[in-house]
Amino acid sequence: MPSIRRPFQWRPPVAERVDVVVLGMGVGGEELANTLADNGLNVVGIESHLVGGECPYYGCIPTKMMIRADDMVAEGRRIPGFAGESTVNADWTPVARRIRDVATDNWNDRVAVERFERKGGHFVRGAGKLAGPGKVSVNGTTYEASRAIVIATGTSPAVPPIPGLDRVKYWTNREAVKVERLPESLVILGGGAIGVELAQVFARFGVKVSMIEG
Repeated sequence: MPSIRRPFQWRPPVAERVDVVVLGMGVGGEELANTLADNGLNVVGIESHLVGGECPYYGCIPTKMMIRADDMVAEGRRIPGFAGESTVNADWTPVARRIRDVATDNWNDRVAVERFERKGGHFVRGAGKLAGPGKVSVNGTTYEASRAIVIATGTSPAVPPIPGLDRVKYWTNREAVKVERLPESLVILGGGAIGVELAQVFARFGVKVSMIEG
């Protein structure tokens, strides 16, 4: 008797059930994911770049190290007329080295990832996306959250539509804090707090800075 072959029927993969999925492990997402894991919830944290977000790697921490260094340069130049004589030769090399080795661990988030996992969290490196009610898909795996999905994906720098800008090597805050050799000149678009902060830092280290503010 010939065997009967049933037509293949595709079935969606079974989702892994968890309590909470945190989509984005920047400053807010990391703090929340750690707190939830600390309190015994089954938490999946998803991040495509660095756990901790902008502040520890491209914002608050490295820029404050830059400001501290440029303040020391400025203070050294103020000594004549107040407390004797001084000669200051500003050198960016140790500043870049401290940002790389001390502040950011060479832009490596293993300490933050291990801290989350020690609390019982499950970390996934990748770009997650919503895959239905209560579901998030990442790297071919779907997680179904019984309690909540937290969307903490953050932002990315907005590049203004200036003709020709796409043909030059422009910086965002990320390139600015990772720079190891300073340029001779620099144009900063935007005179807000961060723009002024960076302008002052680079100017005190000998860069000719022009700022444009609308």
